[in-house]
Amino acid sequence: MVNKSQASQFKKKQILFVWGMIALPLLQWIICWFIVNLSSIKLAFTDARTNQLTSRNFNLFWEYLTSPYGEIKIALSNTLKYFSTNFIIINPISCIVAYFLYKKIAGYKIFRVVFYLPAIVSSVAMVEAYRQFVGPGGLINGILNIFGGSIPPEGLFARNETATNAILAYTVWTGCSVNMLLFMGAMTRVPLEVLEAAKLDGCTSFKELTSIILPLILPTICTVITITCTNVFSASGPILLFTRGACNTTTIAYWIFAKVYGDGVSGGTAKSNYNIVSCAGLCFTLVGAPLIMGIRRLMEKLPTAEY
Repeated sequence: MVNKSQASQFKKKQILFVWGMIALPLLQWIICWFIVNLSSIKLAFTDARTNQLTSRNFNLFWEYLTSPYGEIKIALSNTLKYFSTNFIIINPISCIVAYFLYKKIAGYKIFRVVFYLPAIVSSVAMVEAYRQFVGPGGLINGILNIFGGSIPPEGLFARNETATNAILAYTVWTGCSVNMLLFMGAMTRVPLEVLEAAKLDGCTSFKELTSIILPLILPTICTVITITCTNVFSASGPILLFTRGACNTTTIAYWIFAKVYGDGVSGGTAKSNYNIVSCAGLCFTLVGAPLIMGIRRLMEKLPTAEY
């Protein structure tokens, strides 16, 4: 029998072990997140000219957001486009590609390398390859010429109407790698006995995917959806490498970068920009945090299969 003294000592050891394990991550969170964001919150309520507490930054943020040609309004619109593309197109494509690779179709090893190549090759090289691919003298232009069309001489990235859509297409091409690996890892855990029994019952590949695979990997799908939603206001593409924000391609992430670091070549801009950037970050956090927590709570309520 364990007496009360031994039980108390065991509980103390457990508590010490838990605190010992979380001490370093907690310290890192305090230094790298809490202190940094506490300073950022202070900047959001500080006038850059007088260093006094004010709501001027929020008024300026609202003007940028509501003005027809406001920087933040354009950035928010583009950011939501990238988020929607990631949520509606990239995630489903990643799952479907992962399923076909999981089924080991002919040449699946080659396809696996091809689809994961964007995560291995330098983003600068990938951007340049894509730029040549969709440029006036590229393969896409040659295909369009067959059907009587052509890419504008100045290229897709120099026009307001096509620049953002061209970068969105690039994110679809290069954005499947990580999620594809997550889905494939989840699919490999599905018991083969279940799939063999379904095959004996005449289950088609489509039925297998929708009625067996997807329900069994639902926890992974929920995790991917939750992670995707955390990027609702930070979704972006390689704007710096493509356009540097020109042609109405800026996003919230790039807008913050440009305000803090300038164009990436000449260095930072005026320190007064720190205040409006901090204000924008605080506003988007106040909107995004409850949204993400609500989606996470909703994902936790979905029934999952045990196997």
